[in-house]
Amino acid sequence: MDRDDVVGIFDENGLLSNFVENFEFREDQMNMALDVLSAYQRPSVVAIEAGTGIGKSFSYLVPALEFAFADSEDRTVIATSTINLQKQLLEKDLPVLFEMFGKRCNVAIAVGRSNYICLRRLEEAVRATALFAEDEQSELGKLRAFAHESSTGLRSDYSGRPDAAVWASICSDSDFCQGGKCPFFSKCFYFKSKRTLSDASIIICNHHLLFVDSNSRYESSLDYSEDCILPPFSRLVIDEAHNIERHATDLFTSEFSAWILSRQMNFIHGYRSTGGGRTVKLLDELLPYCSDKELYEKILDFFTVVISNADTVNMALVNRLEYAKITRILLTRSNASKVLSDIESVATMLLDNIRRLTGLLSSFALKVMTDEQMKGRVDELNVHIRRITDIAAVLESFMNVAKWTEDVHFLEIEKRGNVKFAVFKIAPLEVSGILNNALFSKIDSVVCTSATLDLNDGFSYWSTSIGLPVTEKPFIRKTYRSPFDYKNRLMLLTPYDAPDFNKDNQQEYADYLCTQIYSAVSSSGGGSLILFTSIKLMDYVYSNLCPSLSALDLTCMKQGDMDRFALLEKFKEDTDSVLFATDSFWEGVDAPGNTLRLVIITKLPFRMPDEPIYRARYSKLETEGRSGFYCLSLPDATMRLKQGFGRLMRHTTDKGIVLILDSRIVKKSYGAIMLNSLPESYYPETSVNSVATKIESFLF
Repeated sequence: MDRDDVVGIFDENGLLSNFVENFEFREDQMNMALDVLSAYQRPSVVAIEAGTGIGKSFSYLVPALEFAFADSEDRTVIATSTINLQKQLLEKDLPVLFEMFGKRCNVAIAVGRSNYICLRRLEEAVRATALFAEDEQSELGKLRAFAHESSTGLRSDYSGRPDAAVWASICSDSDFCQGGKCPFFSKCFYFKSKRTLSDASIIICNHHLLFVDSNSRYESSLDYSEDCILPPFSRLVIDEAHNIERHATDLFTSEFSAWILSRQMNFIHGYRSTGGGRTVKLLDELLPYCSDKELYEKILDFFTVVISNADTVNMALVNRLEYAKITRILLTRSNASKVLSDIESVATMLLDNIRRLTGLLSSFALKVMTDEQMKGRVDELNVHIRRITDIAAVLESFMNVAKWTEDVHFLEIEKRGNVKFAVFKIAPLEVSGILNNALFSKIDSVVCTSATLDLNDGFSYWSTSIGLPVTEKPFIRKTYRSPFDYKNRLMLLTPYDAPDFNKDNQQEYADYLCTQIYSAVSSSGGGSLILFTSIKLMDYVYSNLCPSLSALDLTCMKQGDMDRFALLEKFKEDTDSVLFATDSFWEGVDAPGNTLRLVIITKLPFRMPDEPIYRARYSKLETEGRSGFYCLSLPDATMRLKQGFGRLMRHTTDKGIVLILDSRIVKKSYGAIMLNSLPESYYPETSVNSVATKIESFLF
């Protein structure tokens, strides 16, 4: 494939124009495809900001397909942040291109191993069910019927929502896998998927699986020409690349809590609900085969002691944090001893008793003499012993303050049902080195793309945070603006006389939001997405406005009412609805047309100062003599603001308003930096009292 081939596809009267309904020639779409082609022709990393409407997926899919058609082993992995984009690629974009080219290549979706049912573990769970073992209406019975009928064994293809503990007991897991020795190996869903991946020239996965694969290769000294979690590949496209740092940080964060510990212990000694009965304890299954029956009673005693110790640690920390009216706290060498002093002795006791418990369990496993059929249960016991040891290692590392590295250590309260747990977390301060060494420097051709990478800083903030550039290959950066007519079809409103937000006027600000949101939404007739940075503030505004908006026959919805996908589908179906949301809804919301005609940003999306990882990274910059605000806070908030702004214009014919109610965007000097990162729109000077009139005149 060469430049002329790309032009022949994307040009005004090119091949693509015959297969895309309402095709519009976009020079930048063609130029982006040429950039991707360049990356495929020589080892390099290409970062491309492609504004909404460029059609970036076609720009990277066309070169990927052309190289795959020429050589089926020239494999491209495409990693995305959202399931919606994966579906778009698989169900919409690729079929169009296959029709255009008049030929196909193998394409596969790669998902994590735990998404597949393990047939052997499923049958063992059924056998271990003390009651209703063959009840087809029990949860295990339904899962068993699904496994017999399904061609994939994927959790996502199952019509129900299995209990997390039940699924954990039957899903595919590398630690439990018997490989070729398994009696179900020929029917194994996971290994069928591995064979499908091996035959595919295009593999689509999420960021998490990509990073798991790259880290596994790095730790095992495997290069990308060898099989790992993913098959060998030399081309990589990372779409929605603005999320790389966040997803990599999540992957490399280790945790300990009483809940995590007890969950593992329950797999060994504890009844697990199956929806139609309860499974027999793993220890009880193996006890008849153990030559030392006294070990069993000792183990039970230590189970009780360990759970008691863990509960004491948990209760002490939860009480301490709640007394201080905080839900999370960053620990440093200077404050760790004070925060952890209350639990130091019991944590030491807990770790000692865990070591004794795992020692007894290991002895028990060694003394089990069983047949081949039950050997898998012994292997399972050993896996859980090892996992308990690994979980305890996190706590031990956390408590050993003298040996802390620059990793981020923090405590956070999380709820499981109605119970609160204090979670010990250790996260990397930076992921740039890991990604540089394990990913970007090892793969020949890498393309990173998103609508929000360039903050008028030459990609500096984004690229530095993820380990780019690499020394071994060129780093090419390109920015292509959205082709949408923002100046005529999007009005940006930023009331200059809005009240300042600060910690002393939070109630005044919340009431101001209620007044302005009601006025704006009633003026637009709904079709509104209201974005918050705080769940507490969202709940307050929602509870105050929902009755009055409902009286206008506007359907009000709030994040958390139902799962994200169902909520968005309901929002898109009702063109006059109002959706109140936080966090993830700042991105990934695709509601074109009249469904979404007003986006309200209640506050500029600066991180909360108590977010531990953010605070640790901020402090590091300040220690180095750099500005934490200008090097981290401002670019991070600007990138999030661009994402929120981008929810409105999804198609050429879309029209609407973005209303930013936070006056800092016009009153603070840094506001100009944030505004300059947004597409140039119709931007009239606006006061609080003129917002409603401007909305009505622009829309109607």
